[in-house]
Amino acid sequence: MSHDHAGHRARLRQRLLRDPQGLLDYELVEMLLTFALPRRDTKPMAKELLARFGSVRGILFAPPEQVAQIPGLGPAVQALWSTFQELLARAEAEPVARKEQFTSPEQVAGFLRARLALRPKEEFWVLFLNTKNRFQHLARIAQGTIDQTAAYPREIAELALRHHASGIIVVHNHPSGDPTPSPTDHDLTERLGRICADLGLRFLDHIIVGNPDFYSFHANGHL
Repeated sequence: MSHDHAGHRARLRQRLLRDPQGLLDYELVEMLLTFALPRRDTKPMAKELLARFGSVRGILFAPPEQVAQIPGLGPAVQALWSTFQELLARAEAEPVARKEQFTSPEQVAGFLRARLALRPKEEFWVLFLNTKNRFQHLARIAQGTIDQTAAYPREIAELALRHHASGIIVVHNHPSGDPTPSPTDHDLTERLGRICADLGLRFLDHIIVGNPDFYSFHANGHL
């Protein structure tokens, strides 16, 4: 990094510490990138990220592997993005998981929104609850296109037994942002209901997370 770049970075850091609200969007992204690329001029990359993903939110929730494809970035930035997104998802989930019970679809959607709302592929998650609907465990069962033939009974049964769960809530996302259930989603819900009945598990809900809305099969009378 040249002397000029070092001086610019020092001034940017001072401005951040003095008045973070005063920085432009690209300057904040530029500063963030320095933690993964300490010896690079990150201003052009920050501007390219904004051009590619359209907004600060778009950048921060972009798939890490897509961020890494920006020229000049790479594995270090991919790791930084993955770390940030995982920390954010855990921070969003923490207060919900500590509640005594899951009592509404809104709680469940809030629990997983940061993790799922902007994912580029469908992800299929299961919340395992005890007899009082207290949180026991969360597991991602599948990633990618989900269809009615993929109900994962073995994984669900093994995890329910391991975590002493008596009920489950299934959650998956629609990358389009529209949570309206498809015919495939309805078929999958019916199949999961039969599987849970065979396993002796309470199938409490199937929630589809969109952006910003969600859909609850239970709340809409389909469970």
